[in-house]
Amino acid sequence: MRERLGDDTAPAITTGSIYQIWPAQADFQADLLFHLTSRQAELVPGLPESIRRFKKAVDSGTTWQEALNDVLTDNHENHRVDPIYRVLLGFYASAANPRVRDALGHYGESFTEVACVAYQALLDAYGLRMRAPYKVEHLATTIAALLDGFHMRWIAGHPNLEDPEGEDRWSLATRAAVTVFDQFTEPA
Repeated sequence: MRERLGDDTAPAITTGSIYQIWPAQADFQADLLFHLTSRQAELVPGLPESIRRFKKAVDSGTTWQEALNDVLTDNHENHRVDPIYRVLLGFYASAANPRVRDALGHYGESFTEVACVAYQALLDAYGLRMRAPYKVEHLATTIAALLDGFHMRWIAGHPNLEDPEGEDRWSLATRAAVTVFDQFTEPA
C-alpha cells in the first residue's frame, strides 16, 4: 500500500488484507453488495425528475409511450456503461450464497418500490390503470427484468438491439418495455 500510494507513512497493509476483517471473502462480498445495492436502487433519471418529465409530457401533448421511452432510454444508456451496475450483475453468479441472495433481493425490492412510484405517476398522469389481475409491482418487476436482460446483451455485444423502426432515442429494449406497459395497463 505504501508503494502504491507513494507515501512511506501510509499504513503497512496489502490490498488483499482487507478481507481479514470478515470471516470469509463471501461475507465481504455480501457486505459490499448490500452497500452497492443501497446506492444503486434508484431510478435513472431520479424519481422526482421522472415524475416532472411525465407531467411535462402530458402538458406538451406527448404520448405516454414517448414519455416512457424518454425515461427508459436514459435508464438504459446509464446502465449499459455504469460500472457499479456491472458489478451487481456479476453477483448474480454467486446467488447460491444466502447473503448474496439476500442482498440481491434487497436490491430488487428497493428498486421495485421506487419504480412503482414512478410507474404509478405515469399511470395517473395519463389516466391509465393496471389491467386485472396485474398490479404496479408486476409491471415494475417485469420491466426491470426485461431491461436487465437487454443491458446484459448489450454489454456482451449481441447484435439486433437497435430500434426496429429506426427512430432516434428508441431501442428494441424500450420498444419491448413500452409493449409490456401497454399490455399490463388500460384506460382508467
